[in-house]
Amino acid sequence: MLRLRFTRARRALAAAALCSLATPLLGAAALLLLSACQHMAPSADEALGAGLKMDLVQGGAYKHVTFANASSTATPLYVFIEGDGLPWRGQGTRVSPDPTPRNALGLALAIRTPGSRLYLGRPCYFTAINDRACNPRVWTSERFSAAVVASMAAVVNRHCVESCRGGVVLIGYSGGGVLAVLMAPLVPSTVAVVTIAADLDIDAWARRHGYSALEGSLNPATLPPLPSRIREWHLVGDRDTVVPPELSRRYLDRVKPDYVWHFATFDHVCCWAQQWPELFSRIEAGVGRTSVDASD
Repeated sequence: MLRLRFTRARRALAAAALCSLATPLLGAAALLLLSACQHMAPSADEALGAGLKMDLVQGGAYKHVTFANASSTATPLYVFIEGDGLPWRGQGTRVSPDPTPRNALGLALAIRTPGSRLYLGRPCYFTAINDRACNPRVWTSERFSAAVVASMAAVVNRHCVESCRGGVVLIGYSGGGVLAVLMAPLVPSTVAVVTIAADLDIDAWARRHGYSALEGSLNPATLPPLPSRIREWHLVGDRDTVVPPELSRRYLDRVKPDYVWHFATFDHVCCWAQQWPELFSRIEAGVGRTSVDASD
């Protein structure tokens, strides 16, 4: 059984008192922490009850924490990629010693998804922070580097050796959506990419917020479009002030409008997890149509 060590308890209690949308998820020795905001953050019991098993696996250059269930060869494998977590502290002035997200929304979505699932942790997040290959550049300026992308793609491809004949659907939240787009050409089994509140033009995003450019990272908006065999859906919250929809316009203009889904009342956090069952049903139906088209 997955054993969780509840460290940093005082910090967690203080955060819980202020929290209205997110729950702390602790890194390093701890993986999941329960708090008052259970409507957003997943609990250990939820992950176990959803049939997900935790592991620490080697990708390419980096190690990754994964949560996965037994995969079916006949149905798509849904791969979930988390957001950026906490790469910085103090209004972006100090590098965080541990980027692990306090609100792992991507894991919450994986838990709420039926079928074959793989939650793929980013390099140096959760217990992978102890990886000797880790250094602050991996979760700051180079968070979308070729090495990071290749390492994550390697995990999916290894997982798919015997279990991805139904194809792979990459689903990324926020910065995880950037990685999903970048990984897709490196995962031959990919049939679809879904991004949620993703900053698909990282240069425009950095300029808008006054951040330093992500030197060493790949920008989806300046790369060639994805192969036509890969279907794309991009979910956008019109109230998102972290990644305002117009910032990704350079990328989204290359996608047919029917595949860019706008949600008038959603922001960067609300209400992706709460509405996920309905959203996933739409995605699943679209993926099913993609599979039929590919078999014709």
